[in-house]
Amino acid sequence: MPASPQLRESRLGRYRVLAGLVGLGFGLIALGLLRLQVVERERYATLAQENRVRLEVLRAPRGAIYDRHGELLADSAPSFTIVFRPFPAESVERIREVTDAAWIARVAGLVGRDSAEVRRVVRSAARGGPSVALRRDAPFAVLAAIEESRAELPGIEVQIEPMRRYPHGTLASHLLGYAGEINDAELDSLRPRGYRAGDLIGRSGVERSYEEALRGRDGAEFVVVNAMGRRVSLFEEEPPRPPVAGHDIVLTLDLKVQRALEEAMASVRRGAGVALDPRDGSVLALVSRPSFDPNEFSRGISVRRWKELTAGDANPLLNRAIQGVYPPASTYKIVSMFAALAHGVARPTSRFAPCTGGYQFGGRVFGCWNRDGHGSLDFIGALQHSCDVYFYQVGPRLGLPRLEAASRALGLGDRTGIDLPQERRGLIPSPAWYDRRWGEGRWRKGLMLNLAIGQGELLVTPLQLAVLIAEVANGGRPVRPHVVREVRGTPWRAERPRHPGLPGRDAEWAAVREALERVVDAGTGGAARVPGVRVAGKTGTAQNPHGEDHALFVCYAPADDPVIALAIVVENAGGGGSVAAPLAGHVLRRVFLPDSLQRPFVPPARHAARGAAGAADSAAGGE
Repeated sequence: MPASPQLRESRLGRYRVLAGLVGLGFGLIALGLLRLQVVERERYATLAQENRVRLEVLRAPRGAIYDRHGELLADSAPSFTIVFRPFPAESVERIREVTDAAWIARVAGLVGRDSAEVRRVVRSAARGGPSVALRRDAPFAVLAAIEESRAELPGIEVQIEPMRRYPHGTLASHLLGYAGEINDAELDSLRPRGYRAGDLIGRSGVERSYEEALRGRDGAEFVVVNAMGRRVSLFEEEPPRPPVAGHDIVLTLDLKVQRALEEAMASVRRGAGVALDPRDGSVLALVSRPSFDPNEFSRGISVRRWKELTAGDANPLLNRAIQGVYPPASTYKIVSMFAALAHGVARPTSRFAPCTGGYQFGGRVFGCWNRDGHGSLDFIGALQHSCDVYFYQVGPRLGLPRLEAASRALGLGDRTGIDLPQERRGLIPSPAWYDRRWGEGRWRKGLMLNLAIGQGELLVTPLQLAVLIAEVANGGRPVRPHVVREVRGTPWRAERPRHPGLPGRDAEWAAVREALERVVDAGTGGAARVPGVRVAGKTGTAQNPHGEDHALFVCYAPADDPVIALAIVVENAGGGGSVAAPLAGHVLRRVFLPDSLQRPFVPPARHAARGAAGAADSAAGGE
């Protein structure tokens, strides 16, 4: 029976609805395909490319460092670094493999690190993030073992990177400093300046002070990788950008003088020495003991080794030349003498009460280092023999304000401004300083007696002593010590001194210099004599409440035309005349007597009898 018109119309409506739904479905599919193929084509193409193309950083070598004669002190050489490259977050199976105990143990054995340390590094590495160095400067045997086991070591790669190299090892290590891998905290603040994880950054010395100049500009290249993330070839559509090396630096350091000072101080357990050119403040040599080998940090230092270097009192990383502070002892009598002459407190021929081995003041006897006494001396003789009693009488006459002013004019009590990091100020106390410490008008009796001979609260660095004796050598003209002579490829000039210097009449400087020559010719500094060379110097022995006295010596030569000024401090060693002066003498002989290079250096005994050069030093800070 034929369907009624109403029924046919109802069926036709349902067909139309069904056709519309089917058409709508196809339309949505078509729109989705259009969006995938046209609208997001570029995005998905980029994602696909990123799965096979990887950006790799080409590390820039740091600039080389040379001494003033062109001798190489530091450079960068290609080396093999074993790295772990984290997997993308979606590589769940690979991530599980590299956290497996067997994988961790195998990698730890290859890179020579503790399994727990390797596990920590691997787990902390960001998924899909930059590679993390596990071992730098890997030897060929390790590289061969990794190559043989590539399939079993997912995530482990070998990269060629520049490694910082110091060909002379520990020589001048505190001046050169060292470079180490940037840490996470530093990276957070330095990333805007182009630093990346794994970059080397200067940690101390010249490496730190001249980081911006020494640091190069990294390059980059795109490489094609396979499904396992292994490099296959260069991505030719993006040409590589080569790295740019950092600027080379030429130091003021003279390797011959540096070696001489290193040799002289080889037996010193703790101490420092600095040699300057008194004409311009150039640092010719700088030694701190104990020392360290900066190559250790280039290869990557272990936590255990770091603790060894930083634990205890020895602290080899401490640059005692600019960070160690010591009482200047009798070397400070140079300041007392010049201030007294400049202010008319005494003349070169002035004589006070004779030295009988002690001086009574305020109900107390202040002893001279020479208990037998020096008798009657003029000012030049008092400095020559380092008579404490004479300077006890100068101190109160001079007064603290004038002594402080003279000290600061000669660069004591403040940073010298040397282009090395973390220099300490030392201490030259002022009247206000004593008022704060003891209360106004409540200073202890005998204050000026102790200060006049370089004891009490005075503290100086070996570098400050070197600046002091350099300015005596050049007639009071201020110098600013500096270690860099030239930064190649950039404009550079030395900065002006921070202190004014101490102007004086020629007669005053002549008197001080005559006394200092006599110290070496016929006084407590005889061990610094050099045949045929006029040497001027001053010994000192600093009281140390925590142990044996510190030995000090400052000098310059030739006395009539100085080209080197030298300061040496040896901790817990005894008298300056018997311990520090011989070390200075060795340096000067190496500089001025070439034939002495053939003679072996015999250091003074650490606890040598001090005799006339300081038998009773500890009583009053004598020699």
